[in-house]
Amino acid sequence: MAIRVDVDGIPHVEACLAALSAAADRELDDSCTDAAQAVATRTRTLIPIGPVAMGHARSSVEVENRKGTGAAVTEGGPRFPYMGWLDFGGRVGRRHSVSRQWIKGGRYLFRAYAAHKPEIELGMHANLREACRESGWDPRG
Repeated sequence: MAIRVDVDGIPHVEACLAALSAAADRELDDSCTDAAQAVATRTRTLIPIGPVAMGHARSSVEVENRKGTGAAVTEGGPRFPYMGWLDFGGRVGRRHSVSRQWIKGGRYLFRAYAAHKPEIELGMHANLREACRESGWDPRG
């Protein structure tokens, strides 16, 4: 099971920037990738290391670059099907015999995003303003 986080509104922002230049599109992709990298790095530090030498769940946290639509942070996947349970909790196993306290907002990914959200927003705004200036449009009027 993979958990995916997407930023809402990216297609709308891209449509507004289409008139500006290719530099704005590149800047948006770079900003989204930088933001996703920051969240992924923080998420990895929050996930505990298990008792085995290889195959730690923290290695399942990845950044997916999507040219034209931003980036996403994923965790879990076929090698780590328990990642959703590890992050959010619940009951698993034979007859749901293994229990972990359910936390609606999760323990790792969404917590890491919330910690970085203010700086992500400021950074993306600054990068987009710079892209606008580079294309000849001043966003302040």
